[in-house]
Amino acid sequence: MSARKRRAPAARWATVRRVRAVLFDMDGVLVRSEEVWFRVVEAAGVRFRGRAVTRDEFFPTFGQGTAADVPVFGFACTTRELDAFYVDEFVKHLGSMWVNPEAAPLLEALVARGLRVGVVTNTVAPLTAAILERAALARWLPVRATADRVPRAKPAPDLVHLGLSELGVAPGDAVMVGDSRFDREAAGAAGVRFIGLGLDGDVRVGRLADVWTALGFGVRQATGV
Repeated sequence: MSARKRRAPAARWATVRRVRAVLFDMDGVLVRSEEVWFRVVEAAGVRFRGRAVTRDEFFPTFGQGTAADVPVFGFACTTRELDAFYVDEFVKHLGSMWVNPEAAPLLEALVARGLRVGVVTNTVAPLTAAILERAALARWLPVRATADRVPRAKPAPDLVHLGLSELGVAPGDAVMVGDSRFDREAAGAAGVRFIGLGLDGDVRVGRLADVWTALGFGVRQATGV
C-alpha cells in the first residue's frame, strides 16, 4: 500500500477531533476464533439436532449471534440453553484462540490519548470475560456490550446503543471497528461511523494498527503498533 493511500482515511474525517470513543467488535478484530467456534457449533449440532453442523453451514453465518443460530441450524433448544452450552464448550478450546498482537498496543495508546474504548459483541458476558482475560485485554475493556444484555444482537443497533450509553458518548462522537456486515449494519443503524477491518466502511483499513492513523493520529504515537 502506498504512503498516499495510507494517509487517505484520516483525511476523510475532518471532524476527527470529535472522536471521543472507539467501540470494537471482538471476534475477528481483537481475537480470531472462527475455528474454535466451528468446533463449538459443530458439537451443538450433535447435542441439539442429532447431527453435526458442517463447515458449509457454519462459515456463512459466523458472527450472527446465538438467537439466530437456533432457527438457522434447526436446534431443538432455547437461546439460553444454547448460550450455556457455548460457554461450557468454548472454554475447553480457549488455548487455540488467536490474539491479534496489535490489539493491546492499540488499546493502550487510545486510552493514553484519553479516548474511551469498549467492546460490542454478539458473544455473551461470561464468555466475553473469559476471552478477554485469556487475550490479556480485559484491563482496557471494562465496558462490554454483550448479547445477553440486549433484546437484539447485531446487526440490530441495540449493542452499539448500549456501548455508547456506558461510555457516556453520543453516536456522533464515536467510531466502531468491525470486520463483518453485522458490525457495519449495527453501526450504521446506530448512527456511528464505521471503520472496516478488511471490509468497506466509512474508512477501510487492512490491519488493526491502521485504526490509529485512520483516526488522524501520527504513526509514532502508537507505541508498538
